[in-house]
Amino acid sequence: MKKIVLTPNPYRDRNFKYVTLADKLLREAGLETRICLAFDVDRSFELPDNVVLTELNHELRDADLLVCFGGDGTILHASKAATKAGIPVLGVNIGTMGFMAELESTELEKLAMLATGEFTTEKRMMLDVTVQRSRDILFHDICLNDAVITKGVIARIVHLSVKCDGVQAMECGGDGVIVATPTGSTAY
Repeated sequence: MKKIVLTPNPYRDRNFKYVTLADKLLREAGLETRICLAFDVDRSFELPDNVVLTELNHELRDADLLVCFGGDGTILHASKAATKAGIPVLGVNIGTMGFMAELESTELEKLAMLATGEFTTEKRMMLDVTVQRSRDILFHDICLNDAVITKGVIARIVHLSVKCDGVQAMECGGDGVIVATPTGSTAY
């Protein structure tokens, strides 16, 4: 492990208290770090002046790990970029929902174990979701926990055909369908 990208949720980690402490601990352990935002913030939101932020997708190209600081939403959002880059994600809970986080904000000293290799990684299934009408692709994305497809504002019932790996798994009519990985849904 050489390079770690840290992604704070600035709405949860006010003034980047936790991410700057983690940055210090990891650098003292001999690791290279970069701090990046996992998502855009409101233009009116003030980010700390003392933190140098770099571009996430650029930094992930040669990173070994992405560490997210926030709740499950931050982890879910950042996991898309990490998956595309082929690197693992470690969550540090500083949000309200922390089911997916491995560490709590009070356990930051454990991050030093990354430098010595005292950790294991766990593979997680991802969903590759495409919403299609006839031959038109309306939406495509990947996700870690679940995909929810529901009816429109006007329609009361939606007719769905669900395919898994190109094979039709089911056809149904109703108000929607939820497809979940073993990680499960924390929000629906």
